[in-house]
This record gives sequence, structure tokens and C-alpha cells, in this order.
Amino acid sequence: MPKLSWNSRLSSSAGRFCPGSRRLIMPRGAHIEVATYLRDLSDGEMHIRDTVLHEMIHYFLWHQKKPYGHTAEFKGILKKVGAKRYNTVPKVRPVKHWYECPGCLKRIPARRRIRNSACAGCCEMHNCGKFTDRFRLRLVDANSQPATPPPPKKPTANPMAPLVEQRLPPHEVIRRLEELREILKSRARP
Repeated sequence: MPKLSWNSRLSSSAGRFCPGSRRLIMPRGAHIEVATYLRDLSDGEMHIRDTVLHEMIHYFLWHQKKPYGHTAEFKGILKKVGAKRYNTVPKVRPVKHWYECPGCLKRIPARRRIRNSACAGCCEMHNCGKFTDRFRLRLVDANSQPATPPPPKKPTANPMAPLVEQRLPPHEVIRRLEELREILKSRARP
């Protein structure tokens, strides 16, 4: 039988099966760890039962020297015993830090401090998806109001817009570009 123990470090899963070793010299037994936060839940007894059943199926398959992951056989046994595959009550960890993008003013929650990161949306839109310091995330107070967004930029006149909008054939686009080049050259000459 596997050793059963509590693990206070499990936060994103309810339990864990740790297979032992089958070596002849110094064999190590398998053990099952269950998250301690399940004890504090109002229906924690049911979640602990489901978690232990789930991990015991992993042990059963490992003991029979079969693949002990979430295989079709695992799912069949899981259905027979009436346990769930995943814990539906993961431990909720509080948000400790808030970051803000200076470009779009989007607020981003984080559990750990973020270093040297930028707003992916702004970098994608304004810098071809590459990192730039202009959109480096800055740490803000969670209770502070978001800064006022910068005024929208006026669209600049694009000389290529009429060509693109008309969907001209390539040879016509080239002809018009050559005309434009000649006009610009004549303006540049005194």
C-alpha cells in the first residue's frame, strides 16, 4: 500500500501520486500526497475522498506495471469507482501586484513581481510583436484609478491609400508609383 500524507505546498492540484522505485537494492515505496487546503472546505471530506480514489487508481495501474497516466484504462476505472478526474475546487491565490501598460492603460493582475515585460497587445500593434520599452508594464497601486488615456493620434495621410483601396492590378500600381517618383524628382530640382 502507498504511504498517504498531507502536502501544504499543493495549490493548483488536489493530490499527487509519486511512484516508488522497484530496485532490488534500497527500493522506495510509492506515496500519495493530498492538498491540505481540502480540509478547510465545507465539503472537504468529499473532495478528499475523490482525490484519494483518483490517486489510488494511479497507484493500482503502477503496481500492475501498466501506464499509470490518464489513459483510457485509467478513465474506465475512474468511471467504475465514481471518482472525478480533476478537482473542481482549486485553491484561489490572491493577486498581490497590479501592472499597467502606459500605452493602452490595460491593468494586469499578477501573483508575483514581473520584471522586464511589456504589453503584448501594444507591442503587437505598434512594434511588429517585438518588445519595446515604450510599453513596459509599470507597477501601480491596486486601489488607484487608471490614468487618463492619451489622446488618439490623428491619422496621417497615406499616399498609398488610393492605390490600395482601388485594388489596382500590380502593373498599374507600378506605373502610378513611377509617375509619383517623377513628380517628386521634379519638385526636388530647383
